[in-house]
Amino acid sequence: MNPRKEATYRMLSLIAAVIFVLPCVFLVFPTFDINPDDLWQMDSLMEFICAYKNTAILAIVGVLIQIVIALPAGYAIARIPSPKAQTFFLLTCVFFLLLPQQALMLPQYLVLMNIGWLDSLKGLLIMTAFQPWMILLFWFAAKRIDSSLFDSAICDGASNWVLFRKIYAPIVRPYVMIAAFLSIAESWNLLEQPMTFLQSKEKYPLSMILMQLSTDNAELKNVLCLLFAIPLMILFGTMVKKIIDT
Repeated sequence: MNPRKEATYRMLSLIAAVIFVLPCVFLVFPTFDINPDDLWQMDSLMEFICAYKNTAILAIVGVLIQIVIALPAGYAIARIPSPKAQTFFLLTCVFFLLLPQQALMLPQYLVLMNIGWLDSLKGLLIMTAFQPWMILLFWFAAKRIDSSLFDSAICDGASNWVLFRKIYAPIVRPYVMIAAFLSIAESWNLLEQPMTFLQSKEKYPLSMILMQLSTDNAELKNVLCLLFAIPLMILFGTMVKKIIDT
C-alpha cells in the first residue's frame, strides 16, 4: 500500500477510535469527584446490589440455556441431508429473528400468566431461551467444517454423539465464545421484557434500577453506570484474548 494512503487510513482510524471512546471518557472523569461515603450511604444501595445479582443470574443462566438449545440445533440443521428441509428450518429461524419483539410481548405475557411464572426470573429466562441468531451462527459454523471429517469418523464407527462432541463442539468453540458474549451483553441490557413480565422490585435487573433511579447527583449516576458496564468490559477483553489464542 502507498505510504501516504496507509498514513491516511491510520489517521482516520485514530479519529474514529477517539470519537468512539470520548463518551466513555466523559462517563469516567466525573466519578473522581464523588465522595465514597455518598455511594455507601445511598438509600438504594441494597436495591442496586440485589439488581446486580438478578442481572448476573439472567446473564449467566440465560446464556447456558441458550447455548444448550442453539448448539445442537445448529448442528442438527447443518447435518440434515435434504436441502429443502434445511432451507425450511433456516427460513423459520430467519422469520423469528426478523419478527419484532414487541409483537411477542402479549402472547408471552399470557403464557407466563397461565403457567404461574409471570413475576419470576425463571419466566424471564424461559422467554429468552430461544435465540434464532445463535442457531444461525452455529449452523454457519457447522457448514464451514469439512464434511470429510464427519465421513471419516462415520467410517470408523462414530455415532452422532461422538461426531457432535469430538468434532463439532471443539471446532466451533470460538463461535460459542462470541455467541456467549453477545448473549450476556443482551441479557445485561435487557429492559423491555423485565418491564413487561416483572412486578416485584426485588426481582428487577440492573437496567431497570438505573432507569428508575431518581437522584440529582450526576456523579453518583455516572459511578453506577460505570459499575454496570465494567463486567462487560472485562468479559470482552477476556473473550477477545481467548479467541485470538484459540
